[in-house]
This record gives sequence, structure tokens and C-alpha cells, in this order.
Amino acid sequence: MARSRRAARKPAAKAKVPVKATPKRVAPPRRPAAARKRAPARTAPPALPMPEPLYQAKPAADLVEIPARAALSLEGAGGPEQEAFGRSVGALYGVAYGLKFARKPAGRDFRIGPLEGRWWAEGAESRKVAPPRETWRWRLRIAVPGDVSEAEVAGAIRAATSRKGGKLEGSADAARVRLERIPAETMGRVLHVGPYADEPASFEKIRAALAAAGRKGGLAHLEVYLSDPRRTRPEKLRTVLLLELAA
Repeated sequence: MARSRRAARKPAAKAKVPVKATPKRVAPPRRPAAARKRAPARTAPPALPMPEPLYQAKPAADLVEIPARAALSLEGAGGPEQEAFGRSVGALYGVAYGLKFARKPAGRDFRIGPLEGRWWAEGAESRKVAPPRETWRWRLRIAVPGDVSEAEVAGAIRAATSRKGGKLEGSADAARVRLERIPAETMGRVLHVGPYADEPASFEKIRAALAAAGRKGGLAHLEVYLSDPRRTRPEKLRTVLLLELAA
């Protein structure tokens, strides 16, 4: 009997709980290549309407043909340090960007290129002596596509000068911006690297190249500003100089 009691006090063996097997993670089926989402193709940047000979130049002077072209232009007088010059630059860029954005929805966008300036001196008979600054004349230009119309430019000017709170609201300078059709012409060309004050030496290179070709330089010239003088040290400034030929 005692033995039977001890057997009765013996705890029952624990039942084994079955362990659930962890299901294997199955990778989702790959979608067919045609169904995969593709990254949108990059669109080509809009074209630069400025002819390549105006911004592609080397330190060695040469003779180059500039094709006929179109540009927004604004004319004035005096040196570039004067307030009128700075205002005109701002007005010209403002109208140019307004024209660019107005054409973009129709797929006729274009790139805003470097600022160009045509310089001459009123009453000058020779370039051997620097004319007084008060006689300086300039015509600032920004290239635009050849199919730009007078109506489009007028619309861009109207939008810029009538926008409430805009930088060009009521601007008399912006109102003077014009569409200029510039004929093809042959010019002497060189890349000038350095301060604007050192340009005479580069013009001498052009004159030498013209003389070697049996040509002679005129009294007006173009400057294409490849560098921003507000962000570039004077010795690093890059400017394409183009000298018109004598009549």
C-alpha cells in the first residue's frame, strides 16, 4: 500500500507541445520587364540661340563669320559703372526670361545665353586714342530664337512692366527693349582672359590677325561676357572680343 501511495504522488509527465514550423518566406514573383516602372527619360536642354562663333573662341586671334541672328537689345550711353547700365542689364534679362517662360508651354523654350555688348564712341575717328567715357555708346543684347516675333516681345514687356510688385513694374528701361535682327558679318575675334582694363592688348592681337588677312578693323566692337564679374576674380574673367571690320 505504501508503495502505491508514493506512486500516486508522482507528478504526471508534461505533454509535449508540438512546435509550429516557421513557414519559409517566399519572394513575390518578379513582374515582367515590360510591366516594371521605368524612370522618365531625361529631356534635352533647350537650345542656345546664340551662334557658336560668338562664344567659342581661343586666345589666338582669328577671322570669323557670324551668321544672321536675332536678339533682344537695349541701347544707352556712358561707362558700365553707371547706374543706367546696371538697370538696363536687369531690364534686358527680365524681358528675356519673361519671353522664355511664355514660349515654354508651346514647346518653344530656349536657353538664356551670355550677355553681349556692342560698344562704340560717338564721333570717334580712330581707336588709337581712348575716347572720353562720356562719348561711349553701347547696345546690350541677349540672343533669342530667329522665329521670335515683335508681338511676342511686346507681350513679354507688357507682362514684365505691369506685374504688381515685380522688379520691372513700371520700368521705363524694360519698355525700351527691342527685337533686333542682326545681319551676318565677318569679324576679328579673340578670347580675352583677364581684367576688362587689359582688353587693348587683345584688340592688338585681332588687328594683327586682320592685317595678315589683308583686312582692317573698324571703330565698333562686340564683347560677349562669359564670366559674371560679381563672382569671378578679375584675372579669371573670360570675354570674347569681336572687332567689326572697316567699311
